Amino acid sequence: MAINLAIVAAVVAHQATGPHRHRSITGPGFTQILPRAFFRELDRDRREELVGELREHRKGFRELRKQLREKARDVASALRADPYDEAAVITALEVYETEAQSMVVRGRSIAENFFKRLTPEERKQIADQIERKTMSKRRWKRWKHERGH
Repeated sequence: MAINLAIVAAVVAHQATGPHRHRSITGPGFTQILPRAFFRELDRDRREELVGELREHRKGFRELRKQLREKARDVASALRADPYDEAAVITALEVYETEAQSMVVRGRSIAENFFKRLTPEERKQIADQIERKTMSKRRWKRWKHERGH
């Protein structure tokens, strides 16, 4: 779950470059935790406010993604070494994991702050959209019917 939150924040921060860009935000984890349908349900001013808040983190995540790519290249370099040096590969993977964890921690913090800013009604709306994104259409319809939605 924490990785999903980090990915959510990274993708949102990277892609939310305008008040209407929320429709084109995609990526692993994002569509489940911050579904596009939630943003479409908001009035324009509220949508712009919330997306704007997420957009503020874009530069920081751009740098974190750059660092993570560099660490991935270090893994690739270690894998190419001849003769193969297992210790070097393990070290490169550990450094990569540390960089990835920094994204997880930052993403979780951003997601927590985002959810705190929502009104009680918005939290219910986003919870419904998260449920919808994690269920098959048939199961979603049954779930809605059982709850009288």
